[in-house]
Amino acid sequence: MSAPNTRPSSPRVDAERGAPGAAAAQTADDRQHSDQRDQRDQRDQRDQRADVGVPPSPYAKSGQDLRPGVDRTARPAAHRSAERENRGVPASQPDTSSDATSDTTSHTGSDSSSDESTGSGSALAGAGASVVPTRRAPGEHPTGHTSDPHWDGPEDPPMIRRRRPRPRLGWRGLAYDWTLGKWNPGLSEKEQRIRERERQIARQLRGKHVTAFFCLKGGISKTSTTAATSIAMANLRPDPVFAIDANPDAGDLAERLVGRSEAGITGLSANVDRIGSLDDLSQYTVTAGRLTMLPGEPNPELGDSLSSMDFRRIMGVVQRYYNVVQVDCGTGVTHPLMRGILEFADTVVIPASWSITGAKRAADSISWLEQHGFEHLARTSIVVLTAKDIVSGSVNKDAVREHLSQAADLIVVPSDPHVADGALIDWEQLAPATREAYLDIAAAVTRRFPEGGWPV
Repeated sequence: MSAPNTRPSSPRVDAERGAPGAAAAQTADDRQHSDQRDQRDQRDQRDQRADVGVPPSPYAKSGQDLRPGVDRTARPAAHRSAERENRGVPASQPDTSSDATSDTTSHTGSDSSSDESTGSGSALAGAGASVVPTRRAPGEHPTGHTSDPHWDGPEDPPMIRRRRPRPRLGWRGLAYDWTLGKWNPGLSEKEQRIRERERQIARQLRGKHVTAFFCLKGGISKTSTTAATSIAMANLRPDPVFAIDANPDAGDLAERLVGRSEAGITGLSANVDRIGSLDDLSQYTVTAGRLTMLPGEPNPELGDSLSSMDFRRIMGVVQRYYNVVQVDCGTGVTHPLMRGILEFADTVVIPASWSITGAKRAADSISWLEQHGFEHLARTSIVVLTAKDIVSGSVNKDAVREHLSQAADLIVVPSDPHVADGALIDWEQLAPATREAYLDIAAAVTRRFPEGGWPV
């Protein structure tokens, strides 16, 4: 017969065997440990709040300290050292208290989980206080390594779908109108080129730009080219365009733009020191649509009295308010006014014709610029061949083009009775091919704007 089992019992064993009173003993033991943890947590909260300076959440319940990102089970090492000194434990002896063990466990656990997700942990209140990881730097993948230095996370999708541009020309424009926009066949290649040219003309100008319409020969549509090109630019550009009639020999730019003879440049020259506002300047200018111009001097004797210094003073006032300036020059290159104009010019447009003398004078104008210190203007010059004169079939137009090939751009303006009449230029009355040519001239001018602007 075997001996009875006399093994001493314990609360844990009794609880497993279901002995009477075991459950009560276990509950008392758990309550004691819970009270100890609560006291330690409250002490940790006070220590961390004093060290970090972060106030508790106003939404926390009584006795709680809900500060986001802080591991409330950990205590800073400085506070643990102070408690050891109060207990009389030497600094060299390792701390084996339950608090240190708990701190080590909680710190190791929180840091290890943080390191797995971010690659590094950070302490908010010194050693032992773990915080929520900081946001990843640009270029850092969630795994902690960077494979693409330009990677900065996924881009947000556009909130508005991109629509096809509305066609305005040909059957495509009619189809769009007939279907009330339900069918958009898109732009033709021709209309794409037109809109690209419009964007080029409207290109932003950073700084100032002066274009001089200049040639050694008169009577080859220099003034009409100045007027029509200025209208084309003013119609498409967001900033105002200003034209100046600087022809000392009774210039007629005002007649081509507003239909009447006006005087302005000599009056402005005499009172330039009194100009203190745009309103003061407008007393000497006229407008044609969105274009503003300073008329020339109808009296040749008064116009001949203008000097290069007068033009410099006039430009000093005009460029306070206008960045894009078009200047209609005279034919006298030896006139004192011409030196002042070319000093301000950034681009030169040289009108020419299909006649032999017209083509030769245009080429001579480029050579004159090269020989008198204006090589940059000659190198970027724009030659405009206007079919004004009726020439016979014996003129070799290919040879004329070759003769003017030294120009940077060569643009041909077709014959147009509205231009040849010499009266007021109405943009809508020009032939479509003529408008296209003047728009090409305006685009060529804006391509010479300084770098730094962009199409609008």
